[in-house]
Amino acid sequence: MSAEALSRHRTWAPAVALAIALGGCATVDPTPDYERARDEVAAATGEESLFQPGEEEEVAARIEELLDGGLTAQESVQVGLLNNGELQARLYEIGVRRADAVQAGLLSNPSLGAVVRFPLGDGSTTTEAGLFGSIAELWQLSPRKRLAESQLERTVLEVAHMAASLAAQTKAAYFRASAATAALAAAEENHATAREFLDLTLERQEAGAATQVDVNAARSEFLEQVALVREARFTVFDAKRQLALALGLAGRPRDLELSDAVTEVPEWSVDLEGLLDVAKGSRLDLQAAATTVEAASNALALENRNLWRNVNAGVSLESEGGDTQLGPGVRLQLPIFDQNQAQIAKAEYRHAQALRRLEALEVRVDQQVRGAFEQHALAVDTARLYEDELLPLRQSSLELARESFAEGKTGFLSVLEAQSRLLAARREYVERLEALAVSIPALEAACGRPLAELLETGASDEGSRPEQERGER
Repeated sequence: MSAEALSRHRTWAPAVALAIALGGCATVDPTPDYERARDEVAAATGEESLFQPGEEEEVAARIEELLDGGLTAQESVQVGLLNNGELQARLYEIGVRRADAVQAGLLSNPSLGAVVRFPLGDGSTTTEAGLFGSIAELWQLSPRKRLAESQLERTVLEVAHMAASLAAQTKAAYFRASAATAALAAAEENHATAREFLDLTLERQEAGAATQVDVNAARSEFLEQVALVREARFTVFDAKRQLALALGLAGRPRDLELSDAVTEVPEWSVDLEGLLDVAKGSRLDLQAAATTVEAASNALALENRNLWRNVNAGVSLESEGGDTQLGPGVRLQLPIFDQNQAQIAKAEYRHAQALRRLEALEVRVDQQVRGAFEQHALAVDTARLYEDELLPLRQSSLELARESFAEGKTGFLSVLEAQSRLLAARREYVERLEALAVSIPALEAACGRPLAELLETGASDEGSRPEQERGER
């Protein structure tokens, strides 16, 4: 190699090394994005637990700790957020989007071409070389980065919304399993009541005060309660199985120990208008839809800059017989037939589509909040009606009917009817408590905030009473 060529090599080498070093500095670190998702989930659910790739050992230890000694409703939410496989898989999409954002900020690699032509006869060898890179990216880079960042933001919000929805579903599954356990206890109590009545009827038959028809009717009622107990046991199994699915747990569902019972009718109330305001500012799917609009706007801006899609500039070198020439060069794709009109129009339609979807989602959220509010109010009122009036009345009716029957003043059918109504009321009361318990996570999911924050909206007033109650007035 000549001294002149060696000198040129030493001049270009540092520049090439610098370019390679700068390109190598690009790293993909989605940790801040995972933390952002965790913050959003904490705001929506009140729980800061969320699986993060790379924390598998810590998560396994935490889940084992939560499952030890029984599981509360809030602990079940924590387990679901940490251990649900579908959510874990979806969280990796955040890392994918972060990689896309990093890629969007990188310039394309330059292309190096070289040709060596050997003479077939007399003459000298000709060498041609060219180094070209895209300069179109100089005006495409900024909107491309904004598009990638907005897509990343949308993914973070969508994943956080999925986690918040999972939290509500997990809590609802927990309360269904807890209610199924309470329903089993009620079925066993009904079974005992039917057994007592059958024994009483048999005693009356021995005393000549009851017929075989009466005994058969009492035995039929007893056998019905036996069947209901068996059905209730399966319902407990199935409800716990659904809970185990939400928690991401394998194994025997019956081994799940639930600490929180569905036994109380709450005394607090919430304000509908306040809930609507909270939902408008807090629902993560609304925020994700708004970010989709922003992403579509950024995509449109990028397409508007893509008229000159391929413009490359660089240097070209030619050497022949010791005579070397070096100079600039440019290569560009002329926008004669394709001026990117179709892609621009497509981006405009996507933007308009995103706007319409956001508007439709706003309407859906409004109706979801109203529906959840009415459902919760109905569940509270109905459960309180059973607790304060219907159950005591039917219990008293059965006791009076039994006393009258024992004294020979009342016929068998009146006792059987009173007992059947009480047993049905017990089952229905547990169902009402279940509906009440499930309505709370539904209210949280509709508003995008935990119950503690919703209660800060204040108590219900006349303007925010359930519509069915205002209609009765």
